[in-house]
Amino acid sequence: MFITSTLPKDLQPYAGLLVIELDPQQPDFTGIPPAPLDVVNATALAGHLAKDLDTILGGIEHLGLILAGALYDQTELLRPGFPLLGALADLYSGSLHGGLFTPQLMALGTDQGYLPVAAINPARRPGSGPLLLLPFCFIGPHDAINVLARSMENTLLQNGMVSDATREAVQQAFGLQALNLSYATIGDLCALLRVQLDGNGLLSLWELLEQAWFERPGIRVATLAAGSRFLVAGDHAHTLFYTFDDWAQFGPGCKWAAAELGQGYRDWVQQQRQYALALEAYGLHVRWVLASPQLEQTLADADAEASVAAMRAIPCLSGDFLVEGIFRNDSENPEQQMLITHQADPELGTLAYTVTGLDAQGQLLRLEHHYPLRQQGLRVIIDRLLEQCATQGATRQVLHPGRLLYSETGRCLRPATLADLPTPHERPH
Repeated sequence: MFITSTLPKDLQPYAGLLVIELDPQQPDFTGIPPAPLDVVNATALAGHLAKDLDTILGGIEHLGLILAGALYDQTELLRPGFPLLGALADLYSGSLHGGLFTPQLMALGTDQGYLPVAAINPARRPGSGPLLLLPFCFIGPHDAINVLARSMENTLLQNGMVSDATREAVQQAFGLQALNLSYATIGDLCALLRVQLDGNGLLSLWELLEQAWFERPGIRVATLAAGSRFLVAGDHAHTLFYTFDDWAQFGPGCKWAAAELGQGYRDWVQQQRQYALALEAYGLHVRWVLASPQLEQTLADADAEASVAAMRAIPCLSGDFLVEGIFRNDSENPEQQMLITHQADPELGTLAYTVTGLDAQGQLLRLEHHYPLRQQGLRVIIDRLLEQCATQGATRQVLHPGRLLYSETGRCLRPATLADLPTPHERPH
């Protein structure tokens, strides 16, 4: 594993982890990692880890070792180029006087609640865990690090028992109760995640992540069953956004039977959201491009490099939502009624809002579909529609059919009628 750092050319970093597994069923599990340690406590904890590692690896006195007294979610560590590990190596590099290497143990603690470099301050996001990681980084000459790397990869996970003293020190310092503690390499952590993703049918997601984390050359392409397409180049993931109409008429669903379009589009949304959220969580920039028949044809005939070039040539979708205009009447009559169909799925939630605008005589003035592109887009769409009603003095009615409504003949979303609404005994309570 290559870590970019400012170390002199004759020195090399190699990272490992203290893996702390918490029990999410315990009442003290909050999903928010504990605050980082101050210098005194970080130094004490570093001494315990160094003693363990010296025993496990058969002597580390010839190597430098640096760690921060902080716990991280794996999404903070597993990012393109492993910048957090690079920051640790850079901090060690800054301690070299005149470039001369002297093995030492460096422990980084907080000053007024923050670590000395922003790049290593833990995010402490809600929903973290139950695995928390304390990374450490060895520094040494190339030959010594190569020997260390082989030893760590071969023995650390199997033989890396955490001593009772270190377990107690970790739990006391961070104020937590650990289910398990173990030492591991970055490779071990990646292998564990691969097994988990593969077991859930997400091996393609792992391949995209691996491409970005390890900064592999070239482009990794994943095409999923419902038509989602992701192309990862560098730390960017390129993908297409389809409205229902686009997906069903010229996109991946164009050859699907009309009766299967609803389930097919739900599958596409589910896979698209799952992959996009995971890629963003692990540090990739997800670039959404609105699908079109022309782009669809280009991608069908292009190789990976040409596909990425074609997608880069199109402005990406920005903002939190997309409005697809289907019909607009040039009548000067003001809009007096707004009918809103909540196009939703019981598992996926909101897919779109279909908006029908009518004048006082019930004549159709506009038909639009509003798609949230991000979670916050739901609130933005609702606020905009409320504002439009208030500005125009229009009444509004929101219909909740509890499913995706579409015309099988037109292969397009349609607004709800009263007949589409669930009967009282069908409505969820």
